[in-house]
Amino acid sequence: MMKISRDYGLFWNQIRRISSMTPGLVTSERLEKGIEVLTMNNDKRGNCLSVPMLKELDAAITKANKSKDVRALVICGGPKFFSAGHDLRELHPDRSQTSREEVFTTCARVMLNLANADIPSVAAVRGIAFAAGCQLVAQCDLAVAGQSSTFSTPGVKLGFFCSTPGVPLVRAIGMRAAKELLMTGKVIDANRAYALNLVQKVVPDDQVIEAAVALANEITQHSRPVIAMGRQCLMQQTYMNLKEAYDLATKVLLENLKLGDASRGIDAFTHKKPTPKWLDK
Repeated sequence: MMKISRDYGLFWNQIRRISSMTPGLVTSERLEKGIEVLTMNNDKRGNCLSVPMLKELDAAITKANKSKDVRALVICGGPKFFSAGHDLRELHPDRSQTSREEVFTTCARVMLNLANADIPSVAAVRGIAFAAGCQLVAQCDLAVAGQSSTFSTPGVKLGFFCSTPGVPLVRAIGMRAAKELLMTGKVIDANRAYALNLVQKVVPDDQVIEAAVALANEITQHSRPVIAMGRQCLMQQTYMNLKEAYDLATKVLLENLKLGDASRGIDAFTHKKPTPKWLDK
């Protein structure tokens, strides 16, 4: 397991908060270096992904993606719950089919918004990440977990299959591992999640947000459009055949090389100059 040697307390204190939104179900905080931290702020209700929570999360992601000053997202929950999943009261049999459908269409919109955004996302997981909460972790590009965090897709224990969480899970950890979680409903700890590649780092609980910000900061050092182009290429080619994937990757790389940042980077390397400051164009 990867270990972190950075003094995160000092690191976090050195980061200057740039801006913040009025507290709500989702709060937003802009940090230095273009990192936007979105925090689900309903720990008393398990940070359940209710329709109101999903709508606020969707709006926050959209706003961050539209800002050219934002280069990466970090998505957090509370100390006990990253997210316990959907609000089951919204899925109760006494709710209309239209009402229950809204839960899943709104959730899908959030996940697609994350996937299609120009900026990468890092999940900072403390506590429980179950069902749609686990789905959100898998949908983010990368994830950092606290040592006491747990993950599960327990729908089968309640009489329904976690079909929608399965969409990003299969893509994040592969079919066999996803089947194990989805068909057993078992709870796994952070170390097992790391072994399955559901999370990329496991750190002490009180270092999760700092570690996620540090990981995001490793990405923000690079050109924003280069990351956006490459990230979209990776996602689009995942289920193409080999020739289609190479055709797409070749096309994207040729477009990438037209960017001024590519010209500056290649020139700096060939002339043994320091890495240039990226102009994001």
